[in-house]
Amino acid sequence: PIAIYTCDQNGYINFYNKSATVLWGRIPEVGKDLWCGSWKIYYPDGKPMALDECPMALTLKQGKAYEGREIVIERPDHSFRYLLVYPRPLFDSENNMIGAHNTLVDISEQKSGEHKQAILSAIVESSDDVIISKTVEGKIMSWNKGAQKVFGYSGEEMIGKPINILIPPNLQQEEEVILQNIKAGNKIDHFQTIRLGKMGNEIPVSITVSPVKDKQGNIIGASKIARDISEQLQKEYTINQAARRLQMLNSIGKAI
Repeated sequence: PIAIYTCDQNGYINFYNKSATVLWGRIPEVGKDLWCGSWKIYYPDGKPMALDECPMALTLKQGKAYEGREIVIERPDHSFRYLLVYPRPLFDSENNMIGAHNTLVDISEQKSGEHKQAILSAIVESSDDVIISKTVEGKIMSWNKGAQKVFGYSGEEMIGKPINILIPPNLQQEEEVILQNIKAGNKIDHFQTIRLGKMGNEIPVSITVSPVKDKQGNIIGASKIARDISEQLQKEYTINQAARRLQMLNSIGKAI
């Protein structure tokens, strides 16, 4: 299942397996294609790589292994694959170099996951909303800048601490109910409650809590998004007060 090919001492491909052709997206010509069966090659930063600078070429030119190098290849259908390559020279019984073999490991899926993770991390860090992750026991695992802004605690102060620090004494039972729902695989949407800031101030928030699962589907924690709704509640209060004043003025007007 691993892509493998070999070159003679002059760099011409003289063997390849089926997995290599699937990875390359093409079938090279034995004795004609030089150093690599890839259609195009790039450095990890996207800069085009000259064919005579590829790890297999360097291995044959210098007679030493260039293992674990990362390259990007473009296939004829213009799709890209990220590879780790392991070229090593081959020697005969008299220690003369007669060629080299190369093993290609496709790490495209891993790279895609890293890219997505980087984007998600950037979104989380730049969000004004509180975004926290915690274990199923309620221990905080991550703490973004939005959480620091709303509650006043830094990530260093809160990571590893119990989430109960943020909950008023008379509302501690809420966390037990939330954790029970998470362990059962249930999501909690837009739950309005009160949480405590670093200075002991009460902060009205709307929270959404979702289970976090591993690849096997096991629930390993929870993600919590909280929004400070102090301003929203103040606006609602102002509107209600204005409505009551209008009702009162209307009643007085009718009486007059």
